[in-house]
Amino acid sequence: MFLLDDYLLSAIEKYPKVTLEESLKYVMKSKNRLICGKYSPLSFDMEFEEIAYKSGDINLYGWYIKKEDAKKTIIINHGRKNNRIFCLKFLQLFIDMQLDEEYNIFIPDLRNSGKSDEAKTAFGYRFSVDIKNTMLMLNEKFNTKDFILYGFSQGGMGSALVPYLYEKELNEKDIIISKIILDSPVSNVKETILYHALFLGFKIPYAIMSFPLARFNFRIDGKLNELRLSKILGKVPTLILQSEKDETTPYDMVNEEYKIIKNKNVEDPSVIKPIFKAFRKGQHVRIYLQYKWEYTYTIQNFLNLSFNKD
Repeated sequence: MFLLDDYLLSAIEKYPKVTLEESLKYVMKSKNRLICGKYSPLSFDMEFEEIAYKSGDINLYGWYIKKEDAKKTIIINHGRKNNRIFCLKFLQLFIDMQLDEEYNIFIPDLRNSGKSDEAKTAFGYRFSVDIKNTMLMLNEKFNTKDFILYGFSQGGMGSALVPYLYEKELNEKDIIISKIILDSPVSNVKETILYHALFLGFKIPYAIMSFPLARFNFRIDGKLNELRLSKILGKVPTLILQSEKDETTPYDMVNEEYKIIKNKNVEDPSVIKPIFKAFRKGQHVRIYLQYKWEYTYTIQNFLNLSFNKD
């Protein structure tokens, strides 16, 4: 029983790190023109520098694409079993939107990814620490104040958590998050864990899962029941992009979280209702590859929207 408990807890908290070299091998073999051969921002004629920095005791690395007249910075956050190479194809978005000169862009390897140190990610909870520390680093080095967070899967959960968990710390530096974009986000950590709770192909009963979940909850400061979009969104204008065919972060789960926030907005207009864009097809975090222009226009319209700040 204890061996199974340890195995399940380990599967929740950590996974094998995917190095940059492994991702580059995939990129070079890919037959998709949006992926094939894209090895760095130079593939998009974008000059960049690699920055090494710290998130607590963990060493992180990322690419910084600086634009002379940009007033805002977008941080693109990958998900589980991915790294900054995955995010490269989304640079084409900004070229197609003719916004490539409007934003600075930072693409990190979050913990346990790419060149960064191995560490437990806790289903996106620890990613939020890295994203917050990325913002603080950019603020210190470049006096960056205005950010847009763009996250995928567990990187989506991590991005959404930043204004919820670290609002006071960021406010002290006059740092704001003006918008958030979530592609195929983990929308409810506890329910996602239970949804994928399989052992040798069989569903694991909740009576068994309750033990590793309790240990996991202890390790994430007792916040397991808070790690859901309906709890953490509402402070920042947010766009959610989701495929109805996603088997990793199921559409019904994301939609349920959206409906809860929608109802909160009816009761309290100060809660900012997300914009929810569903796509009929598309694999997990691969909507862009199937709906390139619809995806692009959706993000462009969202970035161009003005929101009241009162």
